[in-house]
Amino acid sequence: MDKLSLVLDIGTTGIKALLFDEQNQIVKKVYKKIGKVFPEEGWVEQDPQELLEVSRTLLREVCDGINLHRIVGMGITNQRETTIIWDKITGEPVYPAIVWEDARTKAYCEQIKQEHEATINEKTGLTSDSYFSASKIHWILDNVSVPETALFGTVDTWILWNLCKDQPHVTDCTNASRTLLYNIRDAAWDSELLEIFQVPESLLPHVLPSQSLFGELREDVVGANLPVRAVAGDQQASLFAAGTDALTTKVTYGTGAFLVQVIGDTFQRHEPFFTTLVPGKACSLFALEAKVADCGRRVDDALEDDGKLRRVIEEIAHEVDAYIKRLPTTPTEIVIDGGVVRDGIMKEVQERISGIPVVQQDPFDGTALGVAKLIFD
Repeated sequence: MDKLSLVLDIGTTGIKALLFDEQNQIVKKVYKKIGKVFPEEGWVEQDPQELLEVSRTLLREVCDGINLHRIVGMGITNQRETTIIWDKITGEPVYPAIVWEDARTKAYCEQIKQEHEATINEKTGLTSDSYFSASKIHWILDNVSVPETALFGTVDTWILWNLCKDQPHVTDCTNASRTLLYNIRDAAWDSELLEIFQVPESLLPHVLPSQSLFGELREDVVGANLPVRAVAGDQQASLFAAGTDALTTKVTYGTGAFLVQVIGDTFQRHEPFFTTLVPGKACSLFALEAKVADCGRRVDDALEDDGKLRRVIEEIAHEVDAYIKRLPTTPTEIVIDGGVVRDGIMKEVQERISGIPVVQQDPFDGTALGVAKLIFD
C-alpha cells in the first residue's frame, strides 16, 4: 500500500485538508472558506473556534474512506503572525484571533521602532511592524482581562493544543520567527525582546524545529492517533517545497504575493527584505523574504473580465520583478505556486517580465506540498 501524508493548510481566506502520496501528488483534497471580521477600519479578526471546527471537520472529511494505516503522519502549515490567546483551564479564547493583516497597533509599533529598531533587526531579521505577533499580544494584554492561566499561540499552536493528546503547547521555529519575540540567531525566545513588548514568557509555546514530533492527533479527530511530524508557516513551507539549496527562490501568489530566497547558514540583512528561517530538522538555515503585493483580492476582482485580469497579472508580475531585482543575488530560476498560478498565465507573464526561467510548482498548492515533503523527508 502506498504511504500517505495528511496536511492541514490553514490559510487566511480558507482551510484545506489534503492527502499526498509518496510521489508528492495530491490524492484527495477538501476545502472550506472561512470568515473575517472588520470591527473597525484597519482591524481584521477571525473566530478561533471557527478555525478549529473547520479544521476538525475537513480532517475528518479528507480521511473518510481512507485506510488510516497508510498515513505516516500529519503536518500543519498556517497563516503566520495571526495571534490567539486563550485560557488553558477553560480552553476559551480571551479575544478573537487578530489576523496578520490587522494594523491596529501601527502607532505603537512606530514608538517601539524609534527606540529599539536596531535591536529588533539584529535579533529577529524583522522590523517593528503591526504585521507581526508581538504588538498584537501586547494589545490584547493591554485591552482585555487576561487570566494568569493564559497561553499564546499562532494558529498552528492553537490547533495542536486543541486536537492533540495531552494538549501540547508548541510551535515551530518558522512561526516563532515571525513574532518579533524569537531570536533567530540563537533559536530561542529572547528576554530583551519580551521586555520591549512587555510579554511574559509564561504565555509562549515551546519551540521545535519544523521536522519534529509535535504531538499525536487524538483518536476522536479522524479515527486514529496520528503523529504530527511537521509544522511550518505558509511561506516557509512553500519554500521547502521549492528546495533548500542556497539561492533557491520562490514566489507564492496567494492572498498576498511573497518572494523568498534561501541565503544559507549565515544570518544576513538586506533591505528591503526580512530575514527568516527555512524549515527542516534544525533552525539554522536563513532566507530573505518580501511581501510584495496584495494579490488574491485583486485577481478575484478581475476574474469576470479577461482584459482586466491580464492587466492585473501584469501589474503583480512587475511588482514582483522590482523585488527580484533587489535580491543580493539574481536567481537562475524562480519557482512559483499558489492559487493564482493554476491556469499558467502567471508563469508566462512573470518569465517574460523578469527574463528568468520560471518553473510552476506541481501541484500548485506549494504550502501544503512543502509540509508533505517535510513529513516524508
